[in-house]
Amino acid sequence: MLAASLLFLISFPGCFAKAATPIETVRVATPGKLIDFSALYVGSKLGIYRQEGIEPQFIVMRSGIIIQALNAGEVDYTTLLASSVRAAVAGLPIRVIMGLILKQTFFLLSQPEIREVRQLKGKRIAVSNFGSSTDKSARTALEHAGLDPNRDAVILALGDTGLRYAALQARSIDAAVLSPPYNFSAQRQGFNNLVWLGDILGDSPSNGLATTTKKLKEQPDQVYRMLRATVRSMFYLREHTREALPTVMKEFDGWDRETVIQALEFIVKGMSRDGTFSETALRDGVNEERARLNVKREIPLSQVADFEPLLRVVRELK
Repeated sequence: MLAASLLFLISFPGCFAKAATPIETVRVATPGKLIDFSALYVGSKLGIYRQEGIEPQFIVMRSGIIIQALNAGEVDYTTLLASSVRAAVAGLPIRVIMGLILKQTFFLLSQPEIREVRQLKGKRIAVSNFGSSTDKSARTALEHAGLDPNRDAVILALGDTGLRYAALQARSIDAAVLSPPYNFSAQRQGFNNLVWLGDILGDSPSNGLATTTKKLKEQPDQVYRMLRATVRSMFYLREHTREALPTVMKEFDGWDRETVIQALEFIVKGMSRDGTFSETALRDGVNEERARLNVKREIPLSQVADFEPLLRVVRELK
């Protein structure tokens, strides 16, 4: 315990100097309790957010209503990146403010008798919601295998990862888009990993943080502190993954240690160094959503993202 405390103090000097900072609760909407967000969970449990005067409250919501809740001010931030880009392209006052994972975390898992994506013709595939990142992933995998996702398969919106995982186990579906640790657990149970979307999409950010233009304008200091705490949490998780494992294990109580370790190592490898990601990746995402929404006009990146607060954090933490 003493060693862990010393490690924490070495990693984050000056933490006691900030102990008197008033603590502000912020609501962060996520589409599920996912290991993708381990940096956020670890930062919260170790007090990194509190050092910045932030107490994050993670609220699991169906991805289909998260953007509505964010736009209505019912939550302060969301981890949904693609949906936030889509909302901004559609004209909603929502902006992406950082990236978390720069590789796709979705895998397409199938029943044991299905060994190739093309064998999913006429089969039932579970995603979270229509228009979600999981929906996009399923359709991309089908198209990559030469199938038409609108005619050659039945895509079902079943909700969060846990529900899709349970449906796969119950054999009520033929395949499902899953993320860690569910995909690794499913493989150990004999389900087939047909494809990792990262192999198809390359460097394509899978999640991040987004907020409203109102928040950016009226509470810039909170946004700055939220970003600073998140980047510091990412630094800690990458540099002290082994020390953070017990905290992650507690967050995913019930999962076996080997599965959590495998999932955590996968996530850390794909994590952004400091929350930044390329303008090219953002532009690709914008163009994809323009095509989806049939938006003909060009969309300036400033309508979709505001990275100025993040760049300030990065400069200060170097």
